Amino acid sequence: MSPVPAVQADDSLSVNASQSKKEKFRSIKVVSFSPELSEIVASIDGTDSIVATDINSVYPEQLKKLPKVADYYGVNLEALSALQFDNILLSRDFNSLIIGKLTRYKNKLRIYSITDSDELLDNIRALGQLLHREEKAQLVINDINRKISDLAAGHDKQKQIRTVLVIWDKPLLVVGGSAFLNRAVKLCGGVNIFEDLPVKFPAISAEKLIRGKPDAVISLVDNTENLPKSLRSKTFILSKEEQDTLMKISPRSFDIGIPAVCRAIESVR
Repeated sequence: MSPVPAVQADDSLSVNASQSKKEKFRSIKVVSFSPELSEIVASIDGTDSIVATDINSVYPEQLKKLPKVADYYGVNLEALSALQFDNILLSRDFNSLIIGKLTRYKNKLRIYSITDSDELLDNIRALGQLLHREEKAQLVINDINRKISDLAAGHDKQKQIRTVLVIWDKPLLVVGGSAFLNRAVKLCGGVNIFEDLPVKFPAISAEKLIRGKPDAVISLVDNTENLPKSLRSKTFILSKEEQDTLMKISPRSFDIGIPAVCRAIESVR
């Protein structure tokens, strides 16, 4: 009996499967007009899906090389029309007048709200589904939830430190109760002395700031010259990167911005 010839493995099947998987991951192309959304896409390994951004989407480094076709005040419609993409990613606070000029792309617009950590997690999940990166998105979500739990547990029984976050000094703007940063203070074991103010960033007088008797003044302004002299020794100035990751809610907020708030609060215990 003649020997049965060995069956050769069909390498083309595995190659095709690999190519199909790559095509799935690369099939959706987006333009992002939001630095927060750009960072979320990058955090789930979706940088290759972005073909252009707004001028403020500069992290991670790869995004700096992409065409910049928008800012808060306008969109370069000619440059946008030359691009091949499936969706435009926008945050809800993007200039509504500019959104109104994007009627040609109304079926491609995807608008997201990012005002707190819950919405951040929802948007990571939604963008994971959009870009077929559900598994990576879930890993990022799990990591953020772990960090939130660790922060809450670590400061649960500690004395609360009276804290104020200053985001601007002319006029004097602080963090109110409805801002994401209010929760950041709580996670770090502080109590925001202006938590009862419902506005995100209320304007207050220097006298009101002094009467609040803060133990820690955390500043997103680069100097203290416009702050009351009696509080300057209690003021912690955050770095540009720390400021940026607090004002833009993204996974990096839990790696850089919030830990900086925690360090400032811990230093006065």
